[in-house]
Amino acid sequence: MNAFDDPELQELADRLASPDPGLRRVAVLDLVDCPEPEAVTLLIQALRDPDPQVRQEAAKVVDEFESEDMADALIAALNDSDEVVRNAAAHALSDLKDPAAAKPLLAALEESRDPFVVAGILRALKSLREPAAREPALARLNAADPGVRREAVGLLGWLKEESNLPALIDRARDDDDAEVRRAAVGALVYAEPASVAEALRYVVGDPHWQVRAEAMNSIGKLHHQDSLPLLIEATRDNTWQVREKAADAIGKLGRVEGIPALGECSRDAMSNLRKAAIGALGAIAHEQCRPYIQTALDDPDPDVRKLARWAQSKLSAA
Repeated sequence: MNAFDDPELQELADRLASPDPGLRRVAVLDLVDCPEPEAVTLLIQALRDPDPQVRQEAAKVVDEFESEDMADALIAALNDSDEVVRNAAAHALSDLKDPAAAKPLLAALEESRDPFVVAGILRALKSLREPAAREPALARLNAADPGVRREAVGLLGWLKEESNLPALIDRARDDDDAEVRRAAVGALVYAEPASVAEALRYVVGDPHWQVRAEAMNSIGKLHHQDSLPLLIEATRDNTWQVREKAADAIGKLGRVEGIPALGECSRDAMSNLRKAAIGALGAIAHEQCRPYIQTALDDPDPDVRKLARWAQSKLSAA
């Protein structure tokens, strides 16, 4: 007896019931082209297949389907015995972006104690910007697992609520994991500059270069003018990536006081930093930028020369 009236769907169901896992994997891929709503039922079946490679394929194509039931199946897949399946399910959950998924995600978050599962659910809730996720995220800022704290920080940043700032600032300054601090610094960019200025000044001295670089990036995005001296100082950081982000931020502030520091960066041995400096000088487009831009027209890196020509056109138009 056939389970489906549609012949194409029934043929796919038969292949997914085959003892050959290779046929089942191909059937999963063919499900994507099936227009029938009932195809979701078969995809959920594939997510529970005994063969991990079939489950992997199913998790990878989930974003082609729209169904509240899919969230439940993916949450279950976060507990899969196969690491590739777990990672694929976590990625698919974050791409689901279905508001109807918020309720099962929150319910699963309440029940789960596995750090990987919790982190995956928080990541999925972030893309939904679900206000009800605020309290669960705040509660997990002190989780033992840094991956959970990092995802909680990211979710709180996306919610863009003023009341979340103290908790984010605390993580940016004092978390013992550099990746959590970096994520918290990046999450502060929705705030009024004055609200986070002190925290940004503090993390500019963070021992980890990625946190310092993120601080430069956040200062630039916030256009925090009072931080210009910090940015100028950061153009002498011992890590070129920090110097690069500082140069970008100075360009965003558009202040002529930053031109000499950018000029120094435009002569750096690292071409990525020279590009950032010339781009910033073009953004400022002040006459004092001209000598550095002129020199960069003969730079050995073609990308730097291209940017220099653009910066020169900005000067001409100013």
